[in-house]
Amino acid sequence: MGALAGATLRLWRLDGERWQLLAGSSPGTVPRAPREAGQEAASWLAVPESPGLFLEVVPQEGKRADELAARLLPVVQALLDGERAASSLTNELAARYEEIDLLYTMGELLGRSHSVEEVASVILREVTAVVGARRAGLRIHDAETDLLRSVATIGTEPGVIPETVPVDRTEVVVARAFQSGKIETGTQPGWVPGQVLAVPITYAASGQPSRVIGTLALADRAGGGSFTRNETKLVAAVATQIGAALENARLVASERGMQRMERELELAHDLQLKLMPTPAVLQGEAEVAVQSRSAESLGGDFYTFSRLGVGRIGVMLGDVSSHGFSAALIAAQVMAAAGIHANATSPPDETLALLRDSLADELATTEMYLTVFYGVLDPTAGRLTFSNAGHPYAYRVPRFGPPECLEPTAPPLGLVDAGRFGRRIVPWHFNRDLLVLFTDGLVDQVNAAGERYGMARIMARLEAGRNESADELVASVLDDVRAWGGDPDDDCTLLVLRM
Repeated sequence: MGALAGATLRLWRLDGERWQLLAGSSPGTVPRAPREAGQEAASWLAVPESPGLFLEVVPQEGKRADELAARLLPVVQALLDGERAASSLTNELAARYEEIDLLYTMGELLGRSHSVEEVASVILREVTAVVGARRAGLRIHDAETDLLRSVATIGTEPGVIPETVPVDRTEVVVARAFQSGKIETGTQPGWVPGQVLAVPITYAASGQPSRVIGTLALADRAGGGSFTRNETKLVAAVATQIGAALENARLVASERGMQRMERELELAHDLQLKLMPTPAVLQGEAEVAVQSRSAESLGGDFYTFSRLGVGRIGVMLGDVSSHGFSAALIAAQVMAAAGIHANATSPPDETLALLRDSLADELATTEMYLTVFYGVLDPTAGRLTFSNAGHPYAYRVPRFGPPECLEPTAPPLGLVDAGRFGRRIVPWHFNRDLLVLFTDGLVDQVNAAGERYGMARIMARLEAGRNESADELVASVLDDVRAWGGDPDDDCTLLVLRM
């Protein structure tokens, strides 16, 4: 440009007291030139909108420096503006590339099944590498405790940063960012040096408004000073993708936990059924059929039967006041205790007393109770001896005539600490009478109109099917109950025995 203009051109920058030649040939000496715009010599002009830049014009013989400078200055300014625009565009492209690269990483995390902690660690590693933060922490909001829980950190000593932060502690920058839903900056003395940049992590389920699920905190910028506008903008741009990656990891972990729990409940259900004997135990002594269905994976109904020698058998059936896991544990303890205390030498009332004593602490702790019927059948003597602790659904169904209710002889176990259980004896006709025991899940089953199945329907089915086999009678009653109200709303058990 100098050759075309017929002059020697130099571009200088004044940095404090020091001159720096940016373009053009060196004059060999330090220039003596004006240092502020408006004080230019004829061969010098300050470049507009470029503080500290000066254009020196040394014309060839016969040309005026001031005229050349006035004509060349707009050209130099345009060139500098173009350079600045190109530099800005380069920086913007670099920022977009970093953003795209982060988004790509977030997309990879969404497509994989990692734990929340693993996803958080990858996010911190990628984000800190892009913005140049030496310290970082990621927290997830625990809705149950209303705390921000730390799931990943970089560059911090163990125990320096609290594991949890209450969201109402607005003096803490991460809690403030969570509450406001906006980027917050501040200091946290004793935790990390310098400025902390806290970014809310958001997530929006399909069709739902966006919500803050955690925070990302960055500190100790590698270049020193505060995080730049572009760095802050970059982190904010990927906060939603970070939220999606974390929420996906949480949902995957939750699903795995549910599947594991379902498997464990299935195993517990199978174990519970195996604790209760099969009809084969009484093969040759009695014809027995029993079915037990739980409203949940585990139930509180239980039964057991055993040989007591010389043709005698013992039969027990009961119902814990609740259902689910806690009730199943009590039922399992009852069956274990029954295996110990139900023997040929102990009459039914003494057996129930022993059961009550062995379960006293557990029943007191759980505040549950249970109804239980225990009877001993002696066909040789032609009698049924029983004790009934508050169980209302025990019947002797004879070949002819109405069923006989084997009424309670004592309150349920767990309602009173002591007292006698009482004992009754009723006649038993060998191979003609039926012992029928069931729980309230059958009686209380309701149909679509809210009407209970009720005792009258059960009694009618028992009388109509008294000459059927035990298996046929159990199946017909339960099928009728299912047709009435579908799957059980409560645990239900039905036992029929002919001896």
